[in-house]
Amino acid sequence: MQRFFYTSPLTIDMTISDSAFVHQISRVLRTRVGDTIILFSGDGLEYMYAVQRIEKNAIYLRWLSQTKNLNDPLTHIHLYQALPNKYEKIEYIIEKGVEVGIASFTFFRSDFSQKLAVTSQKISRFQAIAREALEQCGGSRFPRITFLDSYDFRNWLSYPSLILHTNVQKLNQYLPFSHEIGLFVWPEGGWSEREIWEMCKNGSITVQFWWRILRTETAASVVAFSLLHVQEFQNIIC
Repeated sequence: MQRFFYTSPLTIDMTISDSAFVHQISRVLRTRVGDTIILFSGDGLEYMYAVQRIEKNAIYLRWLSQTKNLNDPLTHIHLYQALPNKYEKIEYIIEKGVEVGIASFTFFRSDFSQKLAVTSQKISRFQAIAREALEQCGGSRFPRITFLDSYDFRNWLSYPSLILHTNVQKLNQYLPFSHEIGLFVWPEGGWSEREIWEMCKNGSITVQFWWRILRTETAASVVAFSLLHVQEFQNIIC
Protein backbone atom coordinates (compact mmCIF):
# COMPACT_ATOMS: atom_id res chain seq x y z
CA MET A 1 0.00 0.00 0.00
CA GLN A 2 1.36 3.41 -0.97
CA ARG A 3 2.28 5.88 1.80
CA PHE A 4 2.48 9.65 1.32
CA PHE A 5 3.81 12.39 3.57
CA TYR A 6 1.32 15.26 3.42
CA THR A 7 2.02 18.54 5.21
CA SER A 8 -1.52 19.92 5.33
CA PRO A 9 -3.86 18.89 8.19
CA LEU A 10 -5.49 15.52 7.60
CA THR A 11 -9.28 15.34 7.94
CA ILE A 12 -11.92 12.61 7.85
CA ASP A 13 -12.76 13.03 4.16
CA MET A 14 -10.35 14.95 1.97
CA THR A 15 -10.16 16.62 -1.39
CA ILE A 16 -6.58 17.06 -2.56
CA SER A 17 -5.91 19.52 -5.36
CA ASP A 18 -2.13 19.77 -5.09
CA SER A 19 -1.02 19.33 -8.71
CA ALA A 20 2.15 17.36 -7.94
CA PHE A 21 0.28 14.98 -5.66
CA VAL A 22 -2.55 14.49 -8.16
CA HIS A 23 -0.05 13.79 -10.93
CA GLN A 24 1.86 11.27 -8.81
CA ILE A 25 -1.28 9.44 -7.76
CA SER A 26 -3.13 9.36 -11.07
CA ARG A 27 -0.35 9.37 -13.68
CA VAL A 28 2.77 7.92 -12.10
CA LEU A 29 1.30 5.31 -9.75
CA ARG A 30 -1.86 4.66 -11.82
CA THR A 31 -4.06 4.64 -8.73
CA ARG A 32 -7.67 3.72 -9.42
CA VAL A 33 -11.00 4.42 -7.73
CA GLY A 34 -11.41 2.00 -4.82
CA ASP A 35 -7.69 1.71 -4.11
CA THR A 36 -6.50 2.49 -0.59
CA ILE A 37 -3.62 4.78 0.35
CA ILE A 38 -2.02 5.96 3.60
CA LEU A 39 -1.35 9.60 4.44
CA PHE A 40 0.77 10.82 7.38
CA SER A 41 1.89 14.26 8.49
CA GLY A 42 4.52 13.57 11.14
CA ASP A 43 2.22 13.46 14.18
CA GLY A 44 2.84 9.74 14.74
CA LEU A 45 -0.46 8.66 13.21
CA GLU A 46 -1.24 7.08 9.85
CA TYR A 47 -4.57 7.65 8.10
CA MET A 48 -5.96 5.15 5.63
CA TYR A 49 -8.20 6.45 2.85
CA ALA A 50 -10.12 4.94 -0.04
CA VAL A 51 -9.90 6.76 -3.36
CA GLN A 52 -13.47 7.87 -4.12
CA ARG A 53 -13.00 9.89 -7.28
CA ILE A 54 -10.13 11.02 -9.49
CA GLU A 55 -10.45 14.13 -11.60
CA LYS A 56 -7.94 16.03 -13.69
CA ASN A 57 -7.13 18.53 -10.94
CA ALA A 58 -8.32 16.81 -7.76
CA ILE A 59 -8.55 13.52 -5.91
CA TYR A 60 -11.37 12.76 -3.46
CA LEU A 61 -10.59 10.52 -0.49
CA ARG A 62 -12.86 8.75 2.02
CA TRP A 63 -11.48 8.10 5.52
CA LEU A 64 -11.28 4.43 6.58
CA SER A 65 -9.16 4.20 9.73
CA GLN A 66 -6.18 5.53 11.62
CA THR A 67 -3.34 3.74 13.39
CA LYS A 68 -0.33 4.76 15.45
CA ASN A 69 3.06 4.51 13.75
CA LEU A 70 5.54 2.60 15.94
CA ASN A 71 8.44 2.57 13.48
CA ASP A 72 10.30 5.68 14.66
CA PRO A 73 13.23 5.07 17.04
CA LEU A 74 12.80 6.25 20.61
CA THR A 75 16.40 7.45 20.60
CA HIS A 76 17.00 10.59 18.54
CA ILE A 77 20.32 10.64 16.70
CA HIS A 78 21.36 14.10 15.50
CA LEU A 79 23.87 13.90 12.67
CA TYR A 80 26.45 16.66 12.30
CA GLN A 81 27.98 15.95 8.90
CA ALA A 82 30.97 17.84 7.50
CA LEU A 83 30.14 18.70 3.90
CA PRO A 84 31.38 16.08 1.44
CA ASN A 85 32.77 16.96 -1.97
CA LYS A 86 29.76 15.95 -4.08
CA TYR A 87 26.03 16.65 -4.02
CA GLU A 88 25.38 12.97 -4.70
CA LYS A 89 26.98 12.11 -1.37
CA ILE A 90 24.68 14.51 0.47
CA GLU A 91 21.71 12.85 -1.23
CA TYR A 92 22.98 9.40 -0.23
CA ILE A 93 23.59 10.46 3.38
CA ILE A 94 20.07 11.87 3.69
CA GLU A 95 18.35 8.97 1.95
CA LYS A 96 20.06 6.21 3.95
CA GLY A 97 20.01 8.22 7.17
CA VAL A 98 16.24 8.67 6.96
CA GLU A 99 15.77 4.96 6.26
CA VAL A 100 17.85 4.06 9.32
CA GLY A 101 16.04 6.56 11.55
CA ILE A 102 18.31 9.59 12.00
CA ALA A 103 16.24 12.40 13.54
CA SER A 104 18.06 15.47 12.19
CA PHE A 105 20.82 16.38 9.75
CA THR A 106 23.14 19.38 10.17
CA PHE A 107 25.62 19.83 7.31
CA PHE A 108 28.47 22.27 7.85
CA ARG A 109 31.73 23.35 6.26
CA SER A 110 34.70 21.99 8.23
CA ASP A 111 38.38 22.91 7.91
CA PHE A 112 38.99 20.24 5.28
CA SER A 113 35.63 20.38 3.49
CA GLN A 114 35.86 21.26 -0.19
CA LYS A 115 33.89 24.21 -1.53
CA LEU A 116 30.36 23.15 -2.38
CA ALA A 117 27.62 25.71 -3.02
CA VAL A 118 24.31 24.58 -1.54
CA THR A 119 21.53 26.58 -3.21
CA SER A 120 17.86 26.78 -2.27
CA GLN A 121 17.07 24.56 -5.27
CA LYS A 122 19.48 21.93 -3.97
CA ILE A 123 17.94 22.10 -0.51
CA SER A 124 14.48 21.58 -2.04
CA ARG A 125 15.80 18.47 -3.77
CA PHE A 126 17.32 17.18 -0.53
CA GLN A 127 13.97 17.69 1.22
CA ALA A 128 12.22 15.75 -1.54
CA ILE A 129 14.70 12.88 -1.17
CA ALA A 130 14.06 12.81 2.58
CA ARG A 131 10.30 12.73 2.00
CA GLU A 132 10.54 9.86 -0.50
CA ALA A 133 12.81 7.88 1.83
CA LEU A 134 10.39 8.42 4.73
CA GLU A 135 7.43 7.25 2.65
CA GLN A 136 9.33 4.17 1.51
CA CYS A 137 10.80 3.05 4.84
CA GLY A 138 7.64 3.23 6.94
CA GLY A 139 8.77 6.04 9.23
CA SER A 140 6.64 8.95 10.36
CA ARG A 141 8.94 11.63 11.76
CA PHE A 142 10.24 14.02 9.12
CA PRO A 143 13.85 14.98 9.89
CA ARG A 144 15.14 18.52 10.26
CA ILE A 145 17.77 19.31 7.58
CA THR A 146 20.03 22.31 8.15
CA PHE A 147 23.03 23.73 6.28
CA LEU A 148 25.61 25.90 8.06
CA ASP A 149 28.59 27.83 6.72
CA SER A 150 30.63 26.60 9.69
CA TYR A 151 30.24 24.92 13.06
CA ASP A 152 31.57 26.12 16.40
CA PHE A 153 33.02 22.97 17.97
CA ARG A 154 33.21 24.76 21.31
CA ASN A 155 29.41 24.45 21.57
CA TRP A 156 28.37 22.22 24.45
CA LEU A 157 25.49 19.96 23.41
CA SER A 158 22.91 18.95 25.98
CA TYR A 159 23.32 15.28 25.02
CA PRO A 160 26.33 12.95 24.55
CA SER A 161 28.15 13.42 21.25
CA LEU A 162 30.39 11.01 19.39
CA ILE A 163 33.14 12.21 17.05
CA LEU A 164 34.06 9.61 14.45
CA HIS A 165 37.84 9.58 14.21
CA THR A 166 40.57 7.23 12.96
CA ASN A 167 43.44 7.93 15.36
CA VAL A 168 42.38 6.81 18.85
CA GLN A 169 43.81 4.43 21.41
CA LYS A 170 41.67 3.48 24.42
CA LEU A 171 39.32 0.49 24.28
CA ASN A 172 36.02 -0.64 25.80
CA GLN A 173 34.49 2.61 26.95
CA TYR A 174 30.72 2.48 27.01
CA LEU A 175 28.45 5.17 25.67
CA PRO A 176 26.30 6.79 28.41
CA PHE A 177 22.62 5.99 27.94
CA SER A 178 20.66 8.87 26.47
CA HIS A 179 17.50 9.39 24.45
CA GLU A 180 19.46 11.86 22.29
CA ILE A 181 22.92 11.39 20.76
CA GLY A 182 25.01 13.68 18.58
CA LEU A 183 27.08 12.05 15.85
CA PHE A 184 29.86 13.99 14.09
CA VAL A 185 31.18 12.61 10.79
CA TRP A 186 34.35 13.79 9.07
CA PRO A 187 34.75 15.02 5.46
CA GLU A 188 36.97 13.21 2.96
CA GLY A 189 40.05 15.00 4.32
CA GLY A 190 39.30 14.12 7.94
CA TRP A 191 39.28 16.45 10.94
CA SER A 192 41.90 19.10 11.57
CA GLU A 193 43.90 19.13 14.82
CA ARG A 194 42.05 22.30 15.83
CA GLU A 195 38.67 20.63 15.40
CA ILE A 196 39.67 17.54 17.37
CA TRP A 197 41.08 19.69 20.18
CA GLU A 198 37.91 21.81 20.42
CA MET A 199 35.61 18.79 20.25
CA CYS A 200 37.46 16.98 23.02
CA LYS A 201 37.49 20.15 25.11
CA ASN A 202 33.69 20.40 25.01
CA GLY A 203 33.28 16.85 26.37
CA SER A 204 32.70 14.96 23.12
CA ILE A 205 33.92 11.37 22.84
CA THR A 206 36.19 10.54 19.90
CA VAL A 207 35.46 7.04 18.64
CA GLN A 208 36.63 4.68 15.95
CA PHE A 209 33.63 2.53 15.17
CA TRP A 210 35.56 -0.23 13.45
CA TRP A 211 39.11 -1.11 12.48
CA ARG A 212 38.20 -0.42 8.87
CA ILE A 213 37.80 3.20 7.80
CA LEU A 214 34.32 4.00 6.49
CA ARG A 215 33.62 6.53 3.77
CA THR A 216 32.06 9.81 4.85
CA GLU A 217 28.85 8.99 2.97
CA THR A 218 28.43 5.55 4.62
CA ALA A 219 29.68 6.21 8.15
CA ALA A 220 26.55 7.92 9.50
CA SER A 221 24.04 5.26 8.43
CA VAL A 222 26.24 2.36 9.60
CA VAL A 223 26.99 3.84 13.02
CA ALA A 224 23.46 5.19 13.54
CA PHE A 225 21.97 1.78 12.79
CA SER A 226 24.25 0.19 15.37
CA LEU A 227 23.42 2.80 18.00
CA LEU A 228 19.69 2.45 17.41
CA HIS A 229 19.37 -1.31 17.00
CA VAL A 230 22.11 -2.94 19.07
CA GLN A 231 21.00 -3.01 22.71
CA GLU A 232 24.51 -2.87 24.12
CA PHE A 233 26.87 -0.86 21.95
CA GLN A 234 30.04 -2.51 23.19
CA ASN A 235 33.71 -2.26 22.28
CA ILE A 236 33.57 1.36 21.19
CA ILE A 237 37.16 2.30 20.53
CA CYS A 238 37.72 5.72 22.01
